[in-house]
Amino acid sequence: MDRFRTMESFVRVVRAGSFTIAANQLGLSRALVSRHVGDLEARLGVRLLNRSTRSLNLTEEGRSYLEFCEQVFRDIEGRERAISRTRTEPVGTLKIAAPKSFGSLHLADAIVDFARLHPRLRVTLILEDVSFHRSYDFVERGLDLALRISSLRNASVIEHEIIPLDWVVCASPDYLGHAGRPAVPGDLVDHACLIHVAVAANDQIWRFEGSKGPLSVKVTGTFFSNGALALRKAALGGLGIALLPRYSVADDLASGDLATLLSDHPIAQRPLFAVYPRATAVPQKVQTFIEFLREWVAVHNMNRHSSGVPSSEMALS
Repeated sequence: MDRFRTMESFVRVVRAGSFTIAANQLGLSRALVSRHVGDLEARLGVRLLNRSTRSLNLTEEGRSYLEFCEQVFRDIEGRERAISRTRTEPVGTLKIAAPKSFGSLHLADAIVDFARLHPRLRVTLILEDVSFHRSYDFVERGLDLALRISSLRNASVIEHEIIPLDWVVCASPDYLGHAGRPAVPGDLVDHACLIHVAVAANDQIWRFEGSKGPLSVKVTGTFFSNGALALRKAALGGLGIALLPRYSVADDLASGDLATLLSDHPIAQRPLFAVYPRATAVPQKVQTFIEFLREWVAVHNMNRHSSGVPSSEMALS
């Protein structure tokens, strides 16, 4: 006999004060409910109810067991409500991995605003430039969500585009003063280029758009990094020409510390993706954060502004 069902029948009989009423409430026969209580007493080895033709009375053991059963049911109901709330409101923990540049300049501010709106959610932000190739990469590291500037193209994960990001080719006036300014994309083969690794399928192929259609150039250089901020510092230091997301150098371009190159051959936008493992149901906390981040980046116009921190201060970070 199912232990939970016998406990439920016992509690219902006590609350109703009648086997017949309890049976009707449970949708069972009176004989089966009576058997449930009898089996429960036999398993426990004690009498729980004193029965008469007119009344039912709890024994001392029955009163103690009733309290136990009701506590068990309250615990179950409470836990089920807590689990259900994760489908309707963000609770628990949310662990996010993001590129260092985007996370440092923007996502930290977005996380603060998100946390204010959802105080019951504990958020962890991991800033690193790593690749996620499989759904169990997330499981092994306890991540709920990752933000990427390139698609994984993997059926085991779900990708949501957050915002298309502008990219720009730029260099410092010092570098251009001694190396010259490229007039067309093909001129880049004669320049030292700063290579952003692990952001595209082939990091040394820079792809441009123009009036005559797309154009690809294979560049070379002596400085490589998987972080946009490191490449930004290399460009400011005059090491070469960089291809970077505009949000990471917007202040430098505005101040003249870096100059935009090849404006007649713009770089195609690259989307910022939110990525999480494919599952039967999307956790509410993940869905809520993605919706919030889409609205946040639209309001803050990342393609035109950096962090709001002065360029001199950013250079020290």
